[in-house]
Amino acid sequence: MMKQIVFFIFTLIYAVYGWCAEPLTFKGSSATSIGIYISELATGRVVARHNDAKSFVPASVMKCVTAASAQTMLDSGSPFTTRVEIRGHVNDGVLDGNLYVVGAGDPTLGSRHFMERDSFTFAVVEWLEELGVDSIAGDIIIDNGGYPAIGVSPYWLLEDTAWEYGAGLYGINYMDNSFSMTLRLGEAGATDEMVEVVNMLKRGQKSDVVAMRGEGSSLLTVSGTLSTSSYTSRYSMPAPEIVLYDDMLQEFRLNGIKVGGEYIDSESGPVRSFGYDSPPRDEILKVMMFKSNNLFAEGMLRAIVKSSDDKTYGNAVAVEKDFWSGKGMDLSTSRWLDGSGLAPVNRISPRVLASILEYMAKSGGSKEYVGLFPRAGREGTVKSLLAKTRLEGTFAMKSGSMNGVLCYAGFKLNAKGVPSHVVVIMVNGASCRSAEIRASIGRYLLSVF
Repeated sequence: MMKQIVFFIFTLIYAVYGWCAEPLTFKGSSATSIGIYISELATGRVVARHNDAKSFVPASVMKCVTAASAQTMLDSGSPFTTRVEIRGHVNDGVLDGNLYVVGAGDPTLGSRHFMERDSFTFAVVEWLEELGVDSIAGDIIIDNGGYPAIGVSPYWLLEDTAWEYGAGLYGINYMDNSFSMTLRLGEAGATDEMVEVVNMLKRGQKSDVVAMRGEGSSLLTVSGTLSTSSYTSRYSMPAPEIVLYDDMLQEFRLNGIKVGGEYIDSESGPVRSFGYDSPPRDEILKVMMFKSNNLFAEGMLRAIVKSSDDKTYGNAVAVEKDFWSGKGMDLSTSRWLDGSGLAPVNRISPRVLASILEYMAKSGGSKEYVGLFPRAGREGTVKSLLAKTRLEGTFAMKSGSMNGVLCYAGFKLNAKGVPSHVVVIMVNGASCRSAEIRASIGRYLLSVF
């Protein structure tokens, strides 16, 4: 009881005088920007606020907005359908034409996060067998479906785009647009099937690795220090459509389907097609929220743009902002430039983010939205927050982190698992370890609840 009385006095002083000590304490906290907004859903009572109108770098809590936009603007079915066509006559099992794959921006095609699904390449084989096609005289043509050739946001850092988490989104995406590779000290260079590698790694007291690859380039430079003899990580693909093409050829060969490999002009022939659907909307969003998957976030952001001529980041963000402005949100101080939060120039205030969370909690699909969030102390990227405390599992939260940034946004749940409070905590400009900030946030939440 004493704890609640102290906290009440603390918030009362802030409400009356507009001032309070920093609510979080960690090394360098006095020089750090901290924003907090906590409100009770049933009454609208503001439980705590601190710099709540100030704009902050959100990092991956931007995915809370992307998930909300996708759930309110898309139906619950498959948001992406990759179209496959054959054009030309089929005689004695031979297609006198080409096979076309038309991308729809599906970020899950061949994804390791949905391994239980029939693979795209095998689904194409089954379809061809149904049509009685055992040979393609022409070639496999990969079409990006109107998506821009440049898949990364111009607001992302170059140092991020070589890694899996910085993979670009294209009309054709495949195998998470990433691959795993092991590099060893002393190997001057290597040629992986995806990229040409310049290995500049050196022995050091700690591992501090930097990877650089320009958009569209197949040259990957890896530098820095290693405390061990080898280094394994996942890197972004420069051309996922080429990998898909090669895998389709291999799948066709394994199933006895021949491909001539040269384009045949068969535009005047008959056209037959089928669609390969992505997983349902919320299955994609749940992976996005639990794994903090940037590629899925960018795909879902772009999915809200209906016209194939408008599949750009700028148009998708404009559509998203218009939607939320229409719901009464004041976005005049917000700056949204992607769906994942990877752009370090994104800005949103705790109050605006809390308003979107509150809208979703009070909407008809609140259960579905809250179900996308991992439980703090137990799951996903919030597994360490409040672990082994009395509040473990009582928050549905999304985390966001990058250099100097640690944010949390989501809901406090009651005993029935229903949201009782909206909670947003944002820390920018920190110089200490994230673990110290996380511990401070945990102590703060324990004092409030």
